[in-house]
Amino acid sequence: MNHTRIAAEALRYRLNLVRGPLVADDDWDLEQMASRSVTAADPRVDSAIRRVATAWVRAGLPPEELCVPWSGAGVDSLFGDHPELVDALDDIVRVATRSLAA
Repeated sequence: MNHTRIAAEALRYRLNLVRGPLVADDDWDLEQMASRSVTAADPRVDSAIRRVATAWVRAGLPPEELCVPWSGAGVDSLFGDHPELVDALDDIVRVATRSLAA
């Protein structure tokens, strides 16, 4: 699995959860944020990706879909039923934003 692709989709999904009139996809370079979060070698990112991927597979979602935009009832149910996974997404967001700010 490509950790940078998974991180990019995690960032995209998390931003979609909080999207409002002041947040637009084009305000963020998600690919750069994902790359920085993975190359930061922060164990929180590795742990977050592992927790999400493990829960994803256990929920019966196709592993290859971790690397494409996350959508659909199964994905929404996964994160709705397991709010701790949203915390994992937030870990990726925090590392990505800190890495960009540095």
